[in-house]
Amino acid sequence: MAKQDKKSPQIMFIDNDEHVRDSLKVFFDSTQMDFLIFKTAAQGLNSLKYQKIDIVISDYFLPDMNGVDFLNQVAMDNPDIIRILMTTIVNDDLKLDVLKAGIDFFIEKPLTVASLDTIINELKS
Repeated sequence: MAKQDKKSPQIMFIDNDEHVRDSLKVFFDSTQMDFLIFKTAAQGLNSLKYQKIDIVISDYFLPDMNGVDFLNQVAMDNPDIIRILMTTIVNDDLKLDVLKAGIDFFIEKPLTVASLDTIINELKS
């Protein structure tokens, strides 16, 4: 877990790509934000039972379910969490699924650290 800062959002990031997770860990370690990074949806859902999370950022392609289904499950028990979906594949069906699910933000990969920082700072204000 990163450094504690009461004003910072608690962020959960789910991505099955180890390189992405490692890059995000480096980014979050350089900030005052509290974060959790997981590989699977199941790990994220389990953590939500014990952690107060403000923002969940999930890749679409996860080993145990897709990101839309994962973010739907997050919203069932945690309706106030901001949900963000990322993916490399963008098509009309996925956009419709995201819209129907009420996901707050949709980001096309590749995600840069600068764009992630901008998004999180906008959400903090």
